[in-house]
Amino acid sequence: MTDMKHTDMEEINIATDVLVLGGGLTGIKAASEIAGSGYKVILVEKDAELGSQKRPESLIGLEEEYKGLQDLEDKIKTDSNVEILTQASLVSAAGVTGDFIARLSKGEEVIEHNVGAIVVATAFATGALNEKYGLSPADNVLTQSQMDELLASEADKEKLANKAVAFLVGLGQEGNPLVLERVLRSVLALQEIDGCDVYIYAGELKVASNGLERMYKESREKGAVYFKLTEKPEIIENGKTISFFDTVARRDIEISPDFIVVEEELRADQLNEEIAEILRINVGPSGFLQNDNVHFFPVRSNREGIFVAGSTREISGLPSAWTDVENIAVEVRDLLGDGKKSVAKNKAVVDETKCVICLTCYRCCPHGAIYWGDKKAIISPVACQGCGICASECPMDAIQIGGFDDGAMNEEVKNGVVSGNGTPRIIAFCCQNSGFEAGEMADVFKLQLPDGLRMIKVPCAGKIDLDYILNAFVAGADGVMVMACHPGNCKSENGNTYAQWRVNDAYRMLEEVGLEKDRLCFVGTASNMGSGFSSIVVDMEKRINELGLSPLK
Repeated sequence: MTDMKHTDMEEINIATDVLVLGGGLTGIKAASEIAGSGYKVILVEKDAELGSQKRPESLIGLEEEYKGLQDLEDKIKTDSNVEILTQASLVSAAGVTGDFIARLSKGEEVIEHNVGAIVVATAFATGALNEKYGLSPADNVLTQSQMDELLASEADKEKLANKAVAFLVGLGQEGNPLVLERVLRSVLALQEIDGCDVYIYAGELKVASNGLERMYKESREKGAVYFKLTEKPEIIENGKTISFFDTVARRDIEISPDFIVVEEELRADQLNEEIAEILRINVGPSGFLQNDNVHFFPVRSNREGIFVAGSTREISGLPSAWTDVENIAVEVRDLLGDGKKSVAKNKAVVDETKCVICLTCYRCCPHGAIYWGDKKAIISPVACQGCGICASECPMDAIQIGGFDDGAMNEEVKNGVVSGNGTPRIIAFCCQNSGFEAGEMADVFKLQLPDGLRMIKVPCAGKIDLDYILNAFVAGADGVMVMACHPGNCKSENGNTYAQWRVNDAYRMLEEVGLEKDRLCFVGTASNMGSGFSSIVVDMEKRINELGLSPLK
């Protein structure tokens, strides 16, 4: 079959301004990097000032870095390429990649901007875990944030002199390097205060981050006492006494600290869901704005031109977040260029004589590439990824994908049912990102493949129309295979799901006409599964041999 080649190209103009949502540390860095590439940036912050997460108490032990952050903030405030909107929020967004229309609310005013790309740079939120340890707020019971505030104040530091401070970490939730980093910075700061003794009651100490193991060893060398526990200690009278059984000393150990500091949960910003709904991007695990899909890493969302950085997509520290920003700056340059983009005219074509604007394509497009106007659906050639889900879901067959139109596909199916010299004739519809590459690997390495096998490449399993499956049987195929990506590994996220639904429909129809449903199978594959591909298709051949050749020949 002819590969999807777009020889008929056209040049279109796209917007080059960039909207950055979030004026914290990550957002400030993103605005600076993107503006440095020559693009105008609109930086939006919901609070009254930029850097609302850049409090001194959150940067204990990072005084030099804090000064650098202040310098960066001062720089963007005077950058002519950066427009700063504080006490503002995104209220709606329309359009597609290269032509987003963002409406921003600032007080009573609504401001509209035409932008080519959007960067979401929200921060993480914190939550007290006192209840996990059976503690209530009190003068002697502090959260990690409250301890940070004490340490940030020279006057309040004096209250900690000659005191005993106990930390509880990794026992109320799974260990996290960023949570541990906050604890260790506080511990090292407390050790600079005269007479302050520090005890850490810990579960798993996860030091998988730059400098954490060094900080841990430094704190121990300076006298911090660590108790490695498998369960929470007994806490008496709301923190006045902490007790646990030491398996080495074979006795209970009790300490009566002056202050007890409870770890905090780090979670997604509550704004994420609202932003995701407005931008039509998916919400991933735990409320973050990136699914666990290898095709999106490191900074992409399910929509082309909308990027996620730092704690928008996962809990991350400053170094990791800024690496995301650098990746986004590269992505933005590749996407927007000089404002002109060469695109294929036939990437996805809508026949306006068939389109009834039922919005099926709009609802099912995983990339948010479809809008409507001029009495038909319109597919953005910049945002469209060519997966073909819209084409196969369209009830009017009004959409065709360049290189994979229905006529070419059906002709490929017809030509694919070749004589197998008595061996089963098998049509395998293969996603070009997984099953087809696995099949090519099997062929290159001369692995066993059935003589009657014919692979048909599709841009995504979501493009495999129910008609293609049924037409293959009508054309004389003894067996049909649908080879999609594994769950969570589809480049179009849901293409394998749509393919599975259509296979399920085909099972029912085959049984209604008296054809065994075992002649059809749905298989999840990956591009490196050459050996697995060989095993799967050989097993399919054996199954067809047991059933016998198709009676529809």
